[in-house]
Amino acid sequence: MKKITLAISTVVISAVMLFSCDKIEDDRYHIIQKEDVTVEFPVLDKNSVYRKILLDEFTGHMCTNCPAGHAILNDLHSRYGDTLVIMGIHYGALAKPFGSTFSYDFRTEAGNAIGDYFNIDGIPVAVVNRELKSGGWQREQWSSVVANVDRTDVSAAIQIVNQYDPENKIVKANAKVTMLTDYPHPLQLAFYMIEDNVIKPQKNGTQTVTEYTHNHVLRASFSPKPFGEILNNGEILLKDGEYTMASVLKFDNLDLNLDNCSVVAVLYDKANDLVLQVESLKIK
Repeated sequence: MKKITLAISTVVISAVMLFSCDKIEDDRYHIIQKEDVTVEFPVLDKNSVYRKILLDEFTGHMCTNCPAGHAILNDLHSRYGDTLVIMGIHYGALAKPFGSTFSYDFRTEAGNAIGDYFNIDGIPVAVVNRELKSGGWQREQWSSVVANVDRTDVSAAIQIVNQYDPENKIVKANAKVTMLTDYPHPLQLAFYMIEDNVIKPQKNGTQTVTEYTHNHVLRASFSPKPFGEILNNGEILLKDGEYTMASVLKFDNLDLNLDNCSVVAVLYDKANDLVLQVESLKIK
C-alpha cells in the first residue's frame, strides 16, 4: 500500500510562546488552549490523501493477556504502516499502580473518559475509528475489523506542524483540516500525545517482565475534553474549506522522553461516533 505522510513539517522554536486563556492545572502538565496558528503548512496534494485508521487499544500493566494483544498490534502495524495510528490507553483496575514493581501510573484523565464512554469492562480490547462498540472488540477480532474499514471514504485531510520549546517544556500542536467533501455535521478535532519505547514492568501470562517495551502509550490530551474541541465554531464544513486549530501542552512533571513522542490529531464526528481522519507526527 502506498504510504504518503501529509504531516511533514516540524518546527523547533527557542522563544517562549505567548499564552492566552483557559489554563487547566494538573500536577503533571498544563493545557493551554485557544492558541493562534502562526505556522505555515505545506501545499496539500489532495490526490495523495488516503483515509487513515485510528485504533484505541485498552491495556494495562497488570493484564496477563495484553502482551498477546500487543503482538497482534505489531503485526497490524507492519502490514498497514503509517495508515494505522494506534493509541494505547491504560485503563481499568489492571492499569492501576500495584505494589513496588507496578508502581508506575500510565493512566490519564482522557484515557479514563474514553474508556468509560465505550463501557470498557475487560482488557485487552480495542475500538476502531471510535465507532460505538460497547465493551470494545476482542483481540481476535482486531484484524478483521481493521480490514473492513472503508478506505475509499476520504472526507478530509489533516496536516500537523509541531513546535517545541525545550527550555520551557512546551509543545504546541498546530493542525490544518482540509475538507475534501461537504460534511453535514459539526466536527471535533482532538490532539493527543503518545510515547513509544517506555520501559516499565508488564505482566505476561504467569511471568513479570521487568523491562517491557510499552509503545504508542497515551500520555496526555491537549484538551480537557477527551474527544477534542469543536472545529469552525460548530458550523458546517464545506468542500475545499481549510480550518486550523492549535493547542499547547506544558509538561511540568510528566515523565517522558520527547524523542519518542508524537502528536496524534483526530477529526471526529461525535454525532455518529466516527473518526473521519487521523494523523500522527513526531514532536522532534
